[in-house]
Amino acid sequence: MAKKNKLKEAPIDYTDDRNLRISPDIEAKLKSQEHPLGGHKAFPDIDQDGKADNFEELIATKRFQDVIEKIKLATGLEIVDQQSMMQIQGQMMQAVQRMMQIESSNIPELQELAVKLVKDQMSIPEGDLQFDAKIEKPNFSGMDMKPKEKKKKELKIPGVEVDDDGIQARMDKLDLEKQKRRFVNSLIQGSSKKAHYMYHMVAEELNAINEDLVGLYSLVMSVNDIMYWVMPDMDSMSADGAEQSMAGKEELDLTTDPPTIKATGMFFPVLVHELWKGVMEYMSAHGLPSDPEFAAEIMDDTDNVASEIWDLRLGPVIWEKFTESYPESLLDNGDMGRIKNYLYYNIVSMDAEPFLALAKEILSGSQKGKDSVEKIVNDIIQQLKDEDYEDASGETKEPIDLGPPQPKSDVGVLDMDTILDKINKSGMESLTKSEKDFLYNL
Repeated sequence: MAKKNKLKEAPIDYTDDRNLRISPDIEAKLKSQEHPLGGHKAFPDIDQDGKADNFEELIATKRFQDVIEKIKLATGLEIVDQQSMMQIQGQMMQAVQRMMQIESSNIPELQELAVKLVKDQMSIPEGDLQFDAKIEKPNFSGMDMKPKEKKKKELKIPGVEVDDDGIQARMDKLDLEKQKRRFVNSLIQGSSKKAHYMYHMVAEELNAINEDLVGLYSLVMSVNDIMYWVMPDMDSMSADGAEQSMAGKEELDLTTDPPTIKATGMFFPVLVHELWKGVMEYMSAHGLPSDPEFAAEIMDDTDNVASEIWDLRLGPVIWEKFTESYPESLLDNGDMGRIKNYLYYNIVSMDAEPFLALAKEILSGSQKGKDSVEKIVNDIIQQLKDEDYEDASGETKEPIDLGPPQPKSDVGVLDMDTILDKINKSGMESLTKSEKDFLYNL
């Protein structure tokens, strides 16, 4: 178990000075806030008495400690230092070769299992989405590695006049929308990062293929996580080097009926992650402005691999804080999955300014933020009750716009995210009988 002594001389709060440290360039960017999430409008101010200087450093501390614990769990090591990492990387390379050898003889079965896992866990009704899932090395040709250069032409924003005041209003609105999209992207990546470890949910099926797979996945994915922190940031890498470090890719095709999630991963956990991310992209699409040209301008500046790397670093803790705002009534409701999806849709569909204000309250853990989320949940529950009443009585009430039909769920009071976190931290053996029964009966 890691020591509890705190190293207060460092803004990043390391729990044990014998463990690895974050790459100096990443640590410097966290301190200076010179990264895609730096100084975000939704990040609350903090006063950590000489520990973290800003919110990014605070959540980076939490995330880095989490990934250290994951690699300890996967390797059985008590200390993860520079010397042990050289040995671990050698073990990982052998694990990757063994893992891909096993998977190569079971690709169709694993692709089908990945789609089933995501559909079940996200409770996606048959016919709502199509899935094109492939276990293979992805092709990154045409992918944006860094933000595009600013367009020289003046872009009109709907409802904003082009005069001196209008130009400033345009810039303010554009900045708000980019800040919103950056935050939504961190939620997408933070949520889908959990999917890297969802192979635990189908351990029985994977063991039937080969009993080594779950252990191999645990080693490879935990090392993958820590490399985001201990290797130099992607800005120091060439585009070719960045591509070599990536193992998956997803695309949302809205031209098909129903829409298609196209996902490619070099191995099973990465494919699951990319499929999950694709569904989250679909659910988040309503968060962009309706004007296509305006939306494209925002995405040109926010959606790229360099930004995605930072979302993978910080997004998991942002997503955790987001879900911590859920009211108890949401966990007690038998239709929890459906309501969670409606809740997410309602929040990302808010205008940028109130969205960012709510996000800041949620990240700060304030009661105001929790009350606001609970009000949205209560409105959704009431709408669903009204729909049930209409189905039974034939009467019609004015509906609340909840967006497109969202996935339903049969999940009860047990929460998959909570159980998955427990597995990641303490292993399957830490689960209670009811938690294990819940997993195996999904």
